Amino acid sequence: MGKAGLRRKEREKLQHREEILDAALRLFSEKGFHNVSVQEIAEEAEFSVGTLYNFFASKESLFAGLMSSCAKRISEILVPILDEKTDERGKISNFIHAHKQIIESYASSIRLYLSQDVCSVLTVRPDVEPEADAVRDTIQQKLSSIFKSGVRKGVFKEMDPRAASLSLSAMLESFVFSMIKEPERMQIELGLSLIEELFFKGALKDTEA
Repeated sequence: MGKAGLRRKEREKLQHREEILDAALRLFSEKGFHNVSVQEIAEEAEFSVGTLYNFFASKESLFAGLMSSCAKRISEILVPILDEKTDERGKISNFIHAHKQIIESYASSIRLYLSQDVCSVLTVRPDVEPEADAVRDTIQQKLSSIFKSGVRKGVFKEMDPRAASLSLSAMLESFVFSMIKEPERMQIELGLSLIEELFFKGALKDTEA
């Protein structure tokens, strides 16, 4: 159910939750996870500490909420592409280039996830990633189905669909992380085009006689 179908109080609650997450992301990005207090986040979001605790039980659960929100939004970009009514090669190509939007839109959240500052959170709070894991599983399943269909139609060489989906995802994830850490190293579109060329050279079936 979209926001339009929710009651006013439910919409307000969702809006308040997003405002708290946005405030937390700004402060975590500026000062580091361990240097920000719940009090500071509440003040930045213009809510009382009590109101913040109505949404998140701790700073760690707030971090988990940030990661879940980011994963959900990434899913909303990638999953519809994999469900498009187009051919298998077109879906994979569009999927690759959609990572430009991810880098440009969610750099702050991904940078926070990669920072050494939150390593202890990930170690002691394994529940911070369930949404991300669910997104990865959904994407892997859809990618595998696309590769399986492409192999059956002769678009792709004989390959293990699961291995192909994991390989492509690993390439793209590595590229995204690299661009977040060192954005000056390469133009995003150029890098994604290189990944597409490299992947398809090894995946496309040779149709020449």
